[in-house]
Amino acid sequence: MAKRLVTAIVAAGFVAAGVSTGIAWAGGEPGTVQPDDISVAVGTGTFIGELGGFTAYGPNNDAASAAVIGACQAAGGVDCTADEVTNDNLCIVSVASSSTGVVSGGAGPTVEAARQDAINRAIANGTPEGDDAVVLVSACP
Repeated sequence: MAKRLVTAIVAAGFVAAGVSTGIAWAGGEPGTVQPDDISVAVGTGTFIGELGGFTAYGPNNDAASAAVIGACQAAGGVDCTADEVTNDNLCIVSVASSSTGVVSGGAGPTVEAARQDAINRAIANGTPEGDDAVVLVSACP
């Protein structure tokens, strides 16, 4: 799980548009999912002071984490992180709060459960999310 302070969060519509236009890749064309991939990672990066979310796949957790950071960097992002990664049958999310500037990752059987896990992890690490915490990007099996 990664956390970082951010200066602003991209509007949900922009993030949703970006996610749906194929920002996830792991060695293939943008938007492709390799059939042999078994791990998925979600991450975030800063773009001109705003935050964007990414999803990427890989043959293992390390490769998926590296792929999501690479996808962010290839898109011009800075402060790119892999916020959550799994090879289990779980949903994973990157959650961010503009009021606290905290980004965290979580996992669970649903997006809402993963969101709550991210919020709980942030609290446990002494960097709580604000009441305005939103899911920037998610991936579910």
